[in-house]
Amino acid sequence: MNYTLKQNPKLFSCPIDLRSDILVTSPVPTNSSPRNFYLKNLSLVSPPLISASSFVPRNMVEHLMRNKRDSAIGVKFMPNRKHARGRADEITNMEGAMHTFVTPVMSAVMTGDYRYSYGHGVTNFGDRNGMRRVRNVVLSASIQMDFEGPHVMLEVARLRGEEVHGKDLLVENDGLEILARDEKQDDGLRNEYDGLLRRHMVYHLTKDHSLPARNNIDMEFLLSVQDSITYLEGLIAAPESHFRADLANTISTRFTELPCDQIVSLELLLNTAIHQVRNEISALESMCPQGYVYTYSPPSIFAREMGATILNRLLILALKIVSQENVFKNMRVFGFDDYEDKTALEPLKKALEKQSHVEVCSKNDLFQGQGGEYDPKEAGDRISKLGAGAMLVVHNNSDGFGQNIETEHSRGSLDGAVGANSSGAASLERERGDLVGWIF
Repeated sequence: MNYTLKQNPKLFSCPIDLRSDILVTSPVPTNSSPRNFYLKNLSLVSPPLISASSFVPRNMVEHLMRNKRDSAIGVKFMPNRKHARGRADEITNMEGAMHTFVTPVMSAVMTGDYRYSYGHGVTNFGDRNGMRRVRNVVLSASIQMDFEGPHVMLEVARLRGEEVHGKDLLVENDGLEILARDEKQDDGLRNEYDGLLRRHMVYHLTKDHSLPARNNIDMEFLLSVQDSITYLEGLIAAPESHFRADLANTISTRFTELPCDQIVSLELLLNTAIHQVRNEISALESMCPQGYVYTYSPPSIFAREMGATILNRLLILALKIVSQENVFKNMRVFGFDDYEDKTALEPLKKALEKQSHVEVCSKNDLFQGQGGEYDPKEAGDRISKLGAGAMLVVHNNSDGFGQNIETEHSRGSLDGAVGANSSGAASLERERGDLVGWIF
């Protein structure tokens, strides 16, 4: 795998004087919905910079960005069901898994900082002279590994009764042809198509381009979830002199047995996390010459079949691997939401120790301003200096199937809260002509 960050595509950068540590006045009238205002005025916001893994072709990127259904709350692909726009589902489960490797990042404004208090919402910044006050941010619509149920990433990573032989569809099939919408409603055609996409991902996410049969693995290396966490933490803590060898010699033989009686490949999941880290950090480094304060909240609903802690450790190990090969020149602070994972900060600091200029802290430390607002000055002298003039990076925890950022109400989820109170939905509007103009 390639651990080096992508070269700056020089497609879009935030203006150097744009910053998140001050509020500014927007053109949004006080009595207007921020989301609706920007959806009616698309020219006021830029499209996303889309960082995609090399095995996801451009036609798939555009399909994923344009053809989500309006809303996907708790459901994945559903055949022969018409939705609000009178169209049947177009994103199959394995296409949704492919979206894990397509990360849209955009400049946005928010009319309040996200805050969870007896439900999802934001701290409203108020108005000035009849116009809403906003914070300039960078919004990452990265797709978390979808373990909400058994049909997406669990379907990719699980072992079966027979070996799964990966297949590079970009080489062997002269490109990746996307199944037509009507054909996807046919279970047989769709299942065959999804099987090919799964083999395509297996090819690119495993050293041997395959997954072994369930009964052909060494039972000594079949780990419980807790033992898998311990194994990953050992790799995170390993000194640099041993780390590469320890990783290369062991990861492809380690598997995790989940409570749902499925066995998954740790190698495939770690490589997925590496792609996620490389794609997102590459985009942020190119977009934020003034520096950025990165914040991250672990999955909850999307971790249902795996557990959030093991997914956190996979992310942290991926950060260590990518960090060892690069300098995150523009990252200033990494704020991790440790509310449900109090032991995460120490391994995260270890993973990023090469980035000595980056301060690792609890995400909560960054939101100690009035009413829970973002205020780096309240997080200590070093973070105050590092955060001055930098962009705040926030996530809407999107999924690969629905345009929830455009449709969900503010109290419904993080996606809804960010969407209803920001310009993000306008940047991601599915029919805008320039939606996929900046792919790298």
